Amino acid sequence: MAEAILGAAFMVVHLGAIFYLLLRERRQPSATLAWLLTLIFLPALGLLFYAVFGTTRARRVAKKRAVAVARVGDVVRKHAVHQKLSSPGGSKLDPRTHSLLRLGEGLTRTPASVGNQAEMLINAPQTYRSMIQAIEEARDHIHVEFFIIQPDRTGQSLRDRLTKRASEGLAVRVIYDAIGSKNLPRDFWQPLIDAGGEAAAFNPFSNFWERWRRRDRIDFRNHRKLVIVDGRIGFTGGINVGREYLGLDPERGFWRDTHIRLTGPAVLSLQQTFAEDWFTACGRLIEEPRYFPDPAPEDRGPYAVQVVDSGPDRKYPPISYFYTQCFALARDRIWLASPYLVPSPAVEQALIAAALRGVDVRILAPLKPDKRIVMLASASYFGELLEAGVRIFRYALGFMHAKTIVVDDWVGTVGSANLDMRSFHLNFELNAFVYGKEFTDAMAAQFRADLEQAQEYTLQNEESVGLPIRLLRAGARMLSPLL
Repeated sequence: MAEAILGAAFMVVHLGAIFYLLLRERRQPSATLAWLLTLIFLPALGLLFYAVFGTTRARRVAKKRAVAVARVGDVVRKHAVHQKLSSPGGSKLDPRTHSLLRLGEGLTRTPASVGNQAEMLINAPQTYRSMIQAIEEARDHIHVEFFIIQPDRTGQSLRDRLTKRASEGLAVRVIYDAIGSKNLPRDFWQPLIDAGGEAAAFNPFSNFWERWRRRDRIDFRNHRKLVIVDGRIGFTGGINVGREYLGLDPERGFWRDTHIRLTGPAVLSLQQTFAEDWFTACGRLIEEPRYFPDPAPEDRGPYAVQVVDSGPDRKYPPISYFYTQCFALARDRIWLASPYLVPSPAVEQALIAAALRGVDVRILAPLKPDKRIVMLASASYFGELLEAGVRIFRYALGFMHAKTIVVDDWVGTVGSANLDMRSFHLNFELNAFVYGKEFTDAMAAQFRADLEQAQEYTLQNEESVGLPIRLLRAGARMLSPLL
């Protein structure tokens, strides 16, 4: 009898703990169901797993970043080039642009700006050359932030160049993600530090009980890629630092990726994001005026740019909302490339609705995945999208890692965010949204060139998929909110 009572009491406490843990977090119903099943059928292991991966908000990070957000944001907002642009009479922009800018004012801390130059950089060789030139011509400071920096010849070359510039008196700061750059030896950055530079790991490992107290997940990762030189030139996109991005990894082969080079007031928004990340990583503020200079006349250009930073420290997922709004406002085309396609219900519905109203919706994904389970989850969406009229292409020349979207001849975006739940909710990401026909034409031309190296995946292909693969896809899709 006593054992029965104890067993019943344990069950009540267990179920109470489950519902407390799950209902206190705001998450997608599918994610709640996935966690519910895990906690019921794997009680002890499930609780341990939840302790590490369960929470959806980086509460400690959000609280800590608030200091930098307030101080650095005030510095950036003082610039006249960052006055509000969203009022219909404020500037001669497409009415749809005003709608998106108003959304940005409600979601992001980085203000939109006009008068920017934007250059799309295709693949790592071109991107690295442009970055190296900027680093070598720097006069005051160099800020570098990557999810992955490999300790190979490519990573060592970057470190050595930064070390040289630090020894010449420039302020050099590097942020690297502790898990993404886990291969770095402990003393990798010592030459830079000895030369007067600084390096900091984002969200480093800590013991289990400390992480439980902090309530931050170990996989809240900084997936951003940023280089800012003198507050005048900025780079962002999908390319990290390593030999694989140059296509030198024989297992991965050719690596297709896209980056963007910005000059003008939008660079101040990149600098603002770096400053917030730097404070989060090491507790030191970057707010001196030298880091936020007025844009030089030669750096100005024709484009309005909205830098959208996103992360688990936010109540709403900004990049997900921007994607959804762009898709809802599309008239002629939505051409997107992403290595991972695990969309939220809202993003999936926006793509389907666009296709059903006659918009030319095309998705470019890899033929050869680098993560099997994510590719299975991605493929589980193909049937619904194809039935609505979305066209799906799979890049066959190598690995497609670019994260780009072009909508009509209106807006194009390049950044670090994939079209998946992890980028929307768990990673710190950043995308640049560029408004202007010349830039979107260049993006569209590159997309057409990529399609020449791709195979179209049709409804006939989908209907030929066997039951075992369908079951694997269904299982991977069920786990997708946890990926």
